[in-house]
Amino acid sequence: MATSSGDMLDTAGLRNAMETAREAPAAESLAGRRFQIAIPFVDERKRTMKVLQSPARWRYDYSRGELTVMIGLGQISAENYSGFKQQGLPNLPSLQTAFFDGSELRGPTTVEISKGTLKRQEVGVQSIVTNYGLAIPYADGETALPPRFQPFMAYKVKMNQQAYHRLVRGMKLVLNGQLTALGQRPEVFCGEYDGRLAAPDTHIDDTVYTLVKARQCFATARVDAISVVGGGDVVLAAWGPGAR
Repeated sequence: MATSSGDMLDTAGLRNAMETAREAPAAESLAGRRFQIAIPFVDERKRTMKVLQSPARWRYDYSRGELTVMIGLGQISAENYSGFKQQGLPNLPSLQTAFFDGSELRGPTTVEISKGTLKRQEVGVQSIVTNYGLAIPYADGETALPPRFQPFMAYKVKMNQQAYHRLVRGMKLVLNGQLTALGQRPEVFCGEYDGRLAAPDTHIDDTVYTLVKARQCFATARVDAISVVGGGDVVLAAWGPGAR
């Protein structure tokens, strides 16, 4: 794990550096610290918040022998982040986020469903989430992502089941970049999200209702290079200089 300002931060090091900066906001700025983090690709069919919020997902269609690889960043806005106005985020460029670490606690709960004047109780899931993410400027004329990289991309590849299993085992999204300071206060900013999701479950013919309570912490960053690396260290796609 990185301990000095000149070291490259990995996933655990970046999370720890953000926590240290959050607990001691008067400490040395994180701006200029470089990082290389690897975000595991996840099976999109699983109905957990970790999967729903992940920027790196895959899905395999057995009937077609087709693998779909999806990269999808999210946007930080007043609708999904409680501290948006108070922390000065409206004054910054539009921010995309890539969650790179976090945890989830799940448990059963009761969800009230309304249809017109009718109300009923459904069995649902309570999801309590802690997230750590990068906040990356992305707007017309001002982007901190590599050239040609878009906040959402999907690729379909024909392959047999043996090749698919080998490729997705250990597949990861690798981001190389540098932490920045855009003027937000505090530098590592945290807020809450409370909401409800209704998502179809692929294993049962029903809808799963999830009550979400999330604590989200972000550090602003410039991402210079991004790679999709499959099992066996095979580079499937790359953007930016030095991407692998």
